[in-house]
Amino acid sequence: MKGRAIRFSLFALLCSFPLMGWASAPAGGYFNQGADLYKTGRNSDAVEAFEQAIKHKDQAQQAQDYIDRIRKETVERIRNKALTGVNKANWQTKYYFMNEVDHKVRVGISVQEVFEHDSLNFRSGAVDALNQLAVAFAKAETAQFDIELINEINSDVVLDPILSAQQQNAVFSYISLAARDSLPKF
Repeated sequence: MKGRAIRFSLFALLCSFPLMGWASAPAGGYFNQGADLYKTGRNSDAVEAFEQAIKHKDQAQQAQDYIDRIRKETVERIRNKALTGVNKANWQTKYYFMNEVDHKVRVGISVQEVFEHDSLNFRSGAVDALNQLAVAFAKAETAQFDIELINEINSDVVLDPILSAQQQNAVFSYISLAARDSLPKF
């Protein structure tokens, strides 16, 4: 009986260790597992699944594209938080955010996204974003808006106060005219 117990224990011990090379891929494959994890925001786990997909040649190029995308998004998230102290993930566009706080509509507009570097020239896409804001303002006639220009440059940099005032004036004037449909037609 003692010999049988030892053989049974040895068999149970061997069966409890996973055998290398016998591990099966998750249902649907590593790539699909990675895509599902990415969709739920579990980026670290998704990268691991995509790396396994590459290793097992399961849609390897698409898996690498996802890994590159996750890395880029992570760097962007870190960069945005470092620049502004605000996570731009909740912004409606890269140009602005808008939310309601205490019966006021709070709007933050990124100076770096709206204007070309150290100028009053609007960047490509900025006018469309400002028009979107103007439409929202026009629809909410009775709402009180608190608009702030957000400068994403590190606070150690001294800003030109005249340029900042001119940029603020340009944004407020444009939005005001657009909200009243008073912009000149060309």
